[in-house]
Amino acid sequence: MSLYVLFVATSATFLVLSALDYVRRAIRGETSPVPATWILMMAMMLLSLWMYLQSPKSSLASNIGVTAGVVNVGIILIGVMYTNIRQKRLRITFGRTQRTCLLSGVAIYLLWLITKKPLLSYTLVQLIAVAAYVATVQKLRKSKQSTEPIFLWVAALLGSLAAIYPAWVKHDVFACIYLARAIPSTIVILVLISKGRRFN
Repeated sequence: MSLYVLFVATSATFLVLSALDYVRRAIRGETSPVPATWILMMAMMLLSLWMYLQSPKSSLASNIGVTAGVVNVGIILIGVMYTNIRQKRLRITFGRTQRTCLLSGVAIYLLWLITKKPLLSYTLVQLIAVAAYVATVQKLRKSKQSTEPIFLWVAALLGSLAAIYPAWVKHDVFACIYLARAIPSTIVILVLISKGRRFN
């Protein structure tokens, strides 16, 4: 097995395992997942993947961060919807920031239809994703006790770090842009979760 394949497999494994663990915790009532948050994240991840695949040099392996990220968020979204439906408390309400992000995503898609410039559209999607994280950050800062499982974010961080090597080897600009957004965002979430646990 080449080093390239090893890092791709490692990244995918961390991201899939983190999603399965999150769903397990949601079903057991250890976390309080908000459907709207994961719907927004799914929309951003699918848009990222779509824009990326428009590039003639796209590779699902070299940009494993996005590829496995779509699977990660997809698994979690299905689990979150199932859990909320089973517990008869499904409620999908988008906050102002989330609504703005969704509308911005539509605007970027329309921009891509006009310009046919996937790199520009892809970069703009990553900027929106940063704004989307604001909702999670605000939730963590306001909550007296965090229910966010730290394993999800640690595994997501490790998966993103493992994805650096494939992106670097293949000189994948799209993958590098995604990781430059995903890694710092995940670290911020981890810091807030850690602080919340320390003071409670």
